[in-house]
Amino acid sequence: MRIAFAANPLPGHIVPMVPLMRAALAAGHRVAVITGADAAAFVLAQGSPDIEVLPAGPPTLVAMADMQRETGTSPATAPRPDTIAEYFAVRRPAAAVEDAVEVARAWQPDVVISESLDHVGPYVAEALDVPFLRHSFGPERPEAVRSAMAAASARLAAERGVELPPVAAWIDVYPAFLEAPGTVRDGRRIPLRPSAHGALGGAPVPAAPPRTRPRVLVTMGTVFTDQALLDRAVASSGREGLAVDLVTTVVNGVQAHASADDSPVQVVNVPFRPLVELLAEVDAVVTVGGAGTVLGALVAGVPLVVMPLGADHAVNAARATATGAAITVDSPEAVGPALRRVLEDDAVRRSAEDVAARIRALPPVETVLAEVEQVVATAARERV
Repeated sequence: MRIAFAANPLPGHIVPMVPLMRAALAAGHRVAVITGADAAAFVLAQGSPDIEVLPAGPPTLVAMADMQRETGTSPATAPRPDTIAEYFAVRRPAAAVEDAVEVARAWQPDVVISESLDHVGPYVAEALDVPFLRHSFGPERPEAVRSAMAAASARLAAERGVELPPVAAWIDVYPAFLEAPGTVRDGRRIPLRPSAHGALGGAPVPAAPPRTRPRVLVTMGTVFTDQALLDRAVASSGREGLAVDLVTTVVNGVQAHASADDSPVQVVNVPFRPLVELLAEVDAVVTVGGAGTVLGALVAGVPLVVMPLGADHAVNAARATATGAAITVDSPEAVGPALRRVLEDDAVRRSAEDVAARIRALPPVETVLAEVEQVVATAARERV
């Protein structure tokens, strides 16, 4: 089988699909990713060198900057339902669909699987008359966002004279038990046990150096990197008098400043590494709330302090906080006090461990791949 995944060229949108990509390769299937050419190196290094990248569309940050310049707003500066919908459901597909259909037609997939915010994949599936599936990477978005996305997608499809295909199934990496009460989850759902991103081949996690005090991972993700905010969050921990080691990720040149020798907080800056390695032997995570980081910490049973900055951060923070495994703060200055509570409150730790245990009970990726194979086989029989 030839499986084409489709994703916005952003690490947080691609990484949640990597386990299924690797499982498909291991089962003898061919795998391609339809995404921006700028993401090719990331896909090959963090997914697998056996994945084929089918380039289509501009880099996300460039395209959002163009939208900002042309309209005065974009999801990067004003993540409202209307701007989110206009970018992901209209502007990106309008800029990428022709190239995507051309490269996909040459590759000839049997199925297209799009991440939640990819609206290029449906056009590919329609043009090639193959089943279309979606792959989640976080909780269901608020109704206002879903409605705006649906309306924007329908508008563009009507303008192009295309009837987009229905979603045959959702591959759901976000556990249903974490969703807000009353959440509507339409369509067939194939639950998938989430996992923190790891190196190809399941390489063992490097042993952490010996420690005699708490170790905390501090990460701002790969998009919302801000030097001033990082410095303020680290300073907040210092003012709280916490005797901790802060392991901070260096992304886009942003890294925490070294601590004074007499500071109770000691900073260790590390380059980008798979999340499963960063989570090894840490006692807490401080994050802006990216879906992958929040869910990865919950998978590992590690409590969090979440400081939402934009995108879907507030939703991810709210769901983690509702479990009792996280504390949400609204400023860098609040990070230190919240981190103290996370490190000292046994109830927070137990909540994180309980969530991790429930996640371990979800179906493994091999089971999910078998269901995807069944969906494609059924669709093929129905077309005959």
